[in-house]
Amino acid sequence: MTESVIRTAFDNIASHISNIDSIRSLVDTLESANLPTDEVIDTLQKKIEDAEVTLRTDIRILINECRHLESRMKS
Repeated sequence: MTESVIRTAFDNIASHISNIDSIRSLVDTLESANLPTDEVIDTLQKKIEDAEVTLRTDIRILINECRHLESRMKS
């Protein structure tokens, strides 16, 4: 897989989220940091604490997709 897990996850869920611009900005930032997937997920979980309700839901969807992609890559 040539794209990062976070970018692929975003591409997969983009049609299902409400705050597309906020999530895109978050994905761009995390992707440029070039962190391992587990650190990306930790960072996203910390973002949930300060987010409003719909953004929290969008972040959770992104986290779940990252986990799903990561588990598919390991099997």
